[in-house]
Amino acid sequence: MKEKIIIVGAGISGLSLAIFLKKAGIDCAVYENYPYKRIEGSSFRINKSGVHVMKELGIEEQIKNSSHSADRMRLLTTDNTEIASINLMQDSAFSRRSIYMQRSDLVEILMRHAQSNGVEVHYNKKLTHFSEDASSVTAYFEDGQQEIGSLLVGADGLHSTVRNQMFPNHLLHYAKSWALYGIASFKDIDNTQVQNLMNGDELFYFSENANFLISKSHPTDELNLSWQASGYQERKIPKEEFELRNLDQLKSDLVKRYGEHGALSEIIKKSFNIIPKQIYCVDPIPSWSKGRAVVIGDSAHTINPNTGYGSSVALEDAMYLAKMLQKHHYTDALYYLEADRKDRINAIQNSLEIFDVSKGFDFSNGFDIGLFSGSTIDPNYRIHWEN
Repeated sequence: MKEKIIIVGAGISGLSLAIFLKKAGIDCAVYENYPYKRIEGSSFRINKSGVHVMKELGIEEQIKNSSHSADRMRLLTTDNTEIASINLMQDSAFSRRSIYMQRSDLVEILMRHAQSNGVEVHYNKKLTHFSEDASSVTAYFEDGQQEIGSLLVGADGLHSTVRNQMFPNHLLHYAKSWALYGIASFKDIDNTQVQNLMNGDELFYFSENANFLISKSHPTDELNLSWQASGYQERKIPKEEFELRNLDQLKSDLVKRYGEHGALSEIIKKSFNIIPKQIYCVDPIPSWSKGRAVVIGDSAHTINPNTGYGSSVALEDAMYLAKMLQKHHYTDALYYLEADRKDRINAIQNSLEIFDVSKGFDFSNGFDIGLFSGSTIDPNYRIHWEN
């Protein structure tokens, strides 16, 4: 496929797709609704399959210098009783390890790599709708600009304009879960357990209906201690009690939940920023493509952001779509994208329904390692560009 491809969204999947398309010799351009703004505090785990995609993108060294890879996870109760220490069985090769990093660091690495590869990225371009005919698709933007291409890719996230036009009846709904993302500096926290994070630990605190993950997220930056708190909430929390709370109010709420003393309290109190987020999802759409429009990543399938699979799956989608477009007519490429990827997405989503970390765990009656077993997710899943 040689005609220009229009990509909506300059996030992880959109930028990655553009870089792979350039690698395949396919013309493309990226259009993003908002200007880029760095947000300190939003961090995530990227599983081994996603790190492998970064190697194929050619950014492995940059990622290695901007992330952290732990060797052990310590499971604790909120009163600092250690339940278990789990060897994460990390490989010696970086591209076969899972990592933890700030979202902004990854996006900025992708932005620089896209620019160096000649990718056009246009900001402040809000897509309003698109139309298509037998030979092309036209994207219409709020500022009056129109772009014509052979294919339109919606990499525009959970609130996707592309998906909403393709399937207008598939609306967002509350997923009975909340999340808080925070960031702090190791130098500000005098706690032995927290300092052990510098030596390869991650800390995972469990309580009933909530959990709290703490990890190093950068090897050298001053703001290098990242955390995620998430919990189960049957009824959506009112905005004034969550999203509209200021930093001090959010800290106070968390200290009341997790206690006044110990590592958690110290991390919360010393956090530089906290981002509240209520989790939404979209029911599975009938197809990831329709005519000359296709969606990938969060636009196509919702995966709880606290699992470590959302970013990895977005990277996988981008690489596989570019690979199929390099080899096939676009109709076949879109067919293979869904046919070859859907079983993996279903396995991840089904496993997360069984093992929902947002609900936390009550260890008052002991610990059952069976909670962590029985997954149908292939741990060795890889997509290779050349085969």
